[in-house]
Order: sequence, then structure tokens, then C-alpha cells
Amino acid sequence: MQTRAVIAKISKAKMHDKKFLQYLNPLKGSMLAFDKAYNYYRQFAEWTEEDVYSVYRLKDNAKAEVQEVLFEIPLGKDEQGVYRIEHIHLKYKKEKQEKILCLRMVYYLYEQGRKYKFITNNWDITAEEVALIYKTAYLLRAS
Repeated sequence: MQTRAVIAKISKAKMHDKKFLQYLNPLKGSMLAFDKAYNYYRQFAEWTEEDVYSVYRLKDNAKAEVQEVLFEIPLGKDEQGVYRIEHIHLKYKKEKQEKILCLRMVYYLYEQGRKYKFITNNWDITAEEVALIYKTAYLLRAS
């Protein structure tokens, strides 16, 4: 039986993302979920190398470079679900060198026409699972 835990860290609003993320020490195989504010690509790249996975929303001003559209389907007026999946690259700097983080972006349409873009470094889970992980973390935070 696999043990799962939800850990929450509440910080002051003025604390920068980089400082917040330094408190996390996830185990290999962990799955982390973050909102838009926590787009610290260098940290995510380090976790990717350590087999720590994440799902997060892409900031509106992020400069994602689409490498390939992996899936696309039009959704009907009353439908919801995954409608596009892309292989993307995000750039970050490490030791003054530009590096690339290779990710999957999942576009998801929720009820009431709300559209979300989720990013993950896990290529093994389904796109629906990506959206479910984020939604579950969001609901846990709200409760």
C-alpha cells in the first residue's frame, strides 16, 4: 500500500516564491501542485532531475515555446475536459547559463467555460490526471 500525504506551508504574502520553495524537501516520486505564483523554473528543473513531479498553472506572462502539439480536439458547447496537449520548453538560468525545462502543457475546459493551462514534468500520467491533481490540491486548500 502506498502512503500519501498532503503537506501545506502557509507563508506571509510578501515572502518570495524562491524562499518559500526552499522549505520543501520532497521525496523521489512525490507529486507537488502549485498555483500560478510558484513558477520558479530552476527549482522545478532540479526536482525533475530528482524524479520529483509537479503540476502547476502557467503564469500569463510566461514565454513557453511550443515544440509540438500532441493532441487537440474541439469541444462542444456543453462539454468539458482536455482539449489540447503540447510539448513545451521554458527557459531558466543556472550559473549564468541558459537552460531549458522540457514540460507538457495540458489545456482543460471546466464547467462555466473556465479554461486552464496546466504544466507538468510528468509524462506518464494522463492529461485528465494532471487536471485532477491540480483541482484536488485547490479543493484541499479551500477547505
